[in-house]
Amino acid sequence: MESAATRKSYRNVIVLGVLLLALIVYLTIRLVNFNEVKLAAGFYDKKITIMSTADIHGHLVYEEANGGYYTLDEINTQMGLPLMKGIVEDIRADNPDSLLLDSGDMFHGTNEANVNEAEGIVKAINLMGYDAMAPGNHDFDYGFDRLLEIKSELKFPMLSANVSYKGEAVFQPYLIKEVGGLKIGLFGLTVPDSLSNMNVFGPSDVRFGDPVAAARSTVAALQAEQVNAIILVSHLGDDRDKELVEQVGGIDLVLSGHHHWLYKKADRVGDTYVVEAGSYSTHIGQADLYFRDGKVVDLSWTLHQSQDRSKEDPEMAAIADEYYAIAFEKGKRVVGSTDAVLDGVRSHVRSQETNLANLLTDAMREAGDADIALLNGGSIRESIPKGEIRLYDVSKPLPFVNSLMTVEVRGDKIYEAIERGLRGWPNGSSNGGFLQVSGISYTFDGSKPAGKRLVSVAKDGKPLDKDKLYKLATNDYLVYGGDNYEEFKDAKQLYKGDLLSTVLADYIESKGEVEGKTDGRITVINERYK
Repeated sequence: MESAATRKSYRNVIVLGVLLLALIVYLTIRLVNFNEVKLAAGFYDKKITIMSTADIHGHLVYEEANGGYYTLDEINTQMGLPLMKGIVEDIRADNPDSLLLDSGDMFHGTNEANVNEAEGIVKAINLMGYDAMAPGNHDFDYGFDRLLEIKSELKFPMLSANVSYKGEAVFQPYLIKEVGGLKIGLFGLTVPDSLSNMNVFGPSDVRFGDPVAAARSTVAALQAEQVNAIILVSHLGDDRDKELVEQVGGIDLVLSGHHHWLYKKADRVGDTYVVEAGSYSTHIGQADLYFRDGKVVDLSWTLHQSQDRSKEDPEMAAIADEYYAIAFEKGKRVVGSTDAVLDGVRSHVRSQETNLANLLTDAMREAGDADIALLNGGSIRESIPKGEIRLYDVSKPLPFVNSLMTVEVRGDKIYEAIERGLRGWPNGSSNGGFLQVSGISYTFDGSKPAGKRLVSVAKDGKPLDKDKLYKLATNDYLVYGGDNYEEFKDAKQLYKGDLLSTVLADYIESKGEVEGKTDGRITVINERYK
């Protein structure tokens, strides 16, 4: 007869075996790419690899996370273009049937990029081996003519089916690439409100057409060419991309850009896959398309990132070093120090008060001899580290060519402008018009619908007088209608000052050491979203 101890031992063995089997099944599901198994077994005819980058914003050089913004959901190392090139070559070695595509906002956004208006960025990405890119709204920031020069200097085409100048297409609308015996159709689209987001306004007869109409006609043209897959390289934002593919069939894959999201897995809308590879050179996306009978039937999405600088491409690293040295030499002077990280995290400056925004708006109000300062949060792009502050550090979060302006406006326009800035709240990805302030405070109700959120605006402890004229310090971007602001277009202009980066640097230098604190200028009540 079996003893109780023996029966207990058997039970333990069985339980252990079940747990071990469950672990094996779990690891198999997590680690085994069943699409590769099916490809090897002949279920799929072909795999084509699409490498994707987006919103690099001139991040040429490697940099560890310093509290700045890289992607919305986490802080990551900026790999820089030389390391990205090394990773791309590794992916190509394993996947010879591949394409490399970029979803825009490549040329503007760092000190290095601003040297000779993206000269170094153009040199670097010409070594990358891109097959095509879509122009983003910030690729127009050096002006329309400079973007046309950049287009002519690139060794690969810019694709956008909805941008025209004097009625003629500015960019090639689509491209067909033969890869692994298959025809891959590529087309690009650019966000239609690019003119209102541009920091340097281009000619009045540049037009950004309806993306849906452009997509319909372009997809039809590609289908007539009997392509095996259609890929949209988009700088519309993933929200617009998903709306578009609900209206336009036939698109197999959308490579999104503009909102800087990092997709850990692919989304599917109908028969279309939608992915996005983050921003600021933190990741490279890899979309593997699996074909059966000449059509896409499945997709695998993988993200790549590394801190292994031994993978950096030497030729590209030399370019990065050259332009970093130029930019740093211009900005090496120490202007002051801070006792805390100055918060320029994208999702913060576009949805709440931050210490960096307070410091900058205070600087604007003082330099502009104004009563009030307003600044769109989207002007701020990174944080400033704790410790010594160099000119280089000041310029990083303020890469745009925005200048200080003081205008005369009535108080009611201040109310209207703040309400406009709350329309996209709490979305910290696309709500660049959220207003940071100095000289006033405001309270809004997070439970109310857009257009009805502002509760109060106070100055010196009293409600801001809607009928009184105030001197308002802001930037030329908002005065000229950036982020769709209309409140200041007829305002009397009193003063035009320096670049915001210069205004902030001078202010920090006058103080010596600045405190990284907030003081309750922006308050939300009934907050429904955290």
